[in-house]
Amino acid sequence: MSLIKTAVALIALVGAQALLAQTPMTHAAPGTDPVWQGLIVLDDGRTFVTDGALVIDAALVKPSKLPERKIPGKVVVDYFNETYTDECGLRDLRRVSDRIYTTPSGIALSSTYVNYLGRFLPSRSTSLRMTAPGRPVLIVVNGKPAGILMPVSQ
Repeated sequence: MSLIKTAVALIALVGAQALLAQTPMTHAAPGTDPVWQGLIVLDDGRTFVTDGALVIDAALVKPSKLPERKIPGKVVVDYFNETYTDECGLRDLRRVSDRIYTTPSGIALSSTYVNYLGRFLPSRSTSLRMTAPGRPVLIVVNGKPAGILMPVSQ
């Protein structure tokens, strides 16, 4: 995915109005952990944190501090309810370089985020659901949507 396409997807993910009114988020640098810059509270009470490329249930990653910047959750809920056509487990990912893992169907994911998720999520009960290259990837833990990860271009 080109840098422009990534930016457009990011805006859709966190809500265009919220981003236009505030400073854009900075994705995690290779080999570092995400710096949580946004907080999303869903109607069901779950709290998610985001750095713009990853949205994840805060109860799973237990950040030391929640960000103050609040972001609307409608787009996240829409992604949670989308129909996904492909699924794989964390164990099914293939490392193709220091920076990239791919799903069996070829969706490229940042090793920074895959390695981060691998430290916090149970690999046996975590799966990734996809629709197509360039589309957000749904993170599912124990059968329940737990986050969204933006794919990368190779």
